[in-house]
Amino acid sequence: MSGLKQLLIDLGKDADLKDEYVKDPKSVMQRYGCTAGEVKAMLDKDVGTLKRMSGLDTLKANHGVQAYDYD
Repeated sequence: MSGLKQLLIDLGKDADLKDEYVKDPKSVMQRYGCTAGEVKAMLDKDVGTLKRMSGLDTLKANHGVQAYDYD
């Protein structure tokens, strides 16, 4: 599983991670091994690009981007 996909899944499940991401998104994305393009798409909240990059088709944006219904 890609780091981006795992990050999106984890952001939907882990409130502490979400809080950490809000405070320092680049650090969290670096820890997950996200590429520069993935970082840009996350910071831009570019849901279309994130869907394509992650392979997740149920991404939703609500003041951030996260994945629902994935384990």
